[in-house]
This record gives sequence, C-alpha cells and structure tokens, in this order.
Amino acid sequence: MDRIERDVLINASQQRVWAALTSAEHLGTWFGDAGATVSELEPGGEVTLTWTEHGTGRAIIEKVEPESFFSWRWSGPLGPDPVPGNATLVEFTLTPVDGGTLLQVVESGFTQLDLPSEDQERYASGNVDGWGHELDELREYLEK
Repeated sequence: MDRIERDVLINASQQRVWAALTSAEHLGTWFGDAGATVSELEPGGEVTLTWTEHGTGRAIIEKVEPESFFSWRWSGPLGPDPVPGNATLVEFTLTPVDGGTLLQVVESGFTQLDLPSEDQERYASGNVDGWGHELDELREYLEK
C-alpha cells in the first residue's frame, strides 16, 4: 500500500474549509489536539502539529493554490524533520459542490520510507484509520 485516498463532503464553504486546513488556529483544534503552528503559507513554509498522545509532527509545505489545493511533506512520528526516507506527501484538494465542499485527501510515499516493508504497511494502515478519524473531526468542527 503506497497511497491512501479519502473523500469527505463538508457542509461548509470552500473558504471555511481552506481556513481550517491552513490556519494554525483551526489546525490546532481539529487535527492536532495540543496545538499547531504555520510559519508561512507558501512552499517551504513549516507546519507543526502536536498531539498529547503522539508528540509533534513537522511538515514542509510543497504547494499552495489558494482555496483549491494544498500539500505538505511530513514525517509524523518517523523523525523531527521531513526528509527523503522518512516523509510522506499529503495533498488536499477542495472542490465546491452544491451546499458545501468536497475535500479529497491523498497521502502517498509509504513504500519509499526507510523502514522494512512490514513497518511501511503498518504505518500506512495506521494512517488509514487516522485520516478517517481526523476528517470526521474536521467535518464536525466545520458543521457545528
């Protein structure tokens, strides 16, 4: 497994979904339960996400197309810095639909991690569950 894809329909405007994905104030509420930071919303900018149970993960922004596409490389629990061998690519695509926004999240690159194949699979499998949980939290956060 090298790729996780999740689609979620959110009853919120594309602008609100974008803000929830790219603003530290929002990311630290629905994604990282112990806070978040965003240095600059541009390629090379840094995002940190902190969880009480899992520590802090760091991401480097790859691409920004305002209100439609956002991507980062992140190391999650694999190391402090997202570098080749310990980082996956996460892509967020926002599409307006009647009454809300369709958000597609794709995480890829698990087979290029410097881990034995069984650990790559375990990490990917854990992220399948993780994205399901996190995207449910995002939808609830934006729809309340």
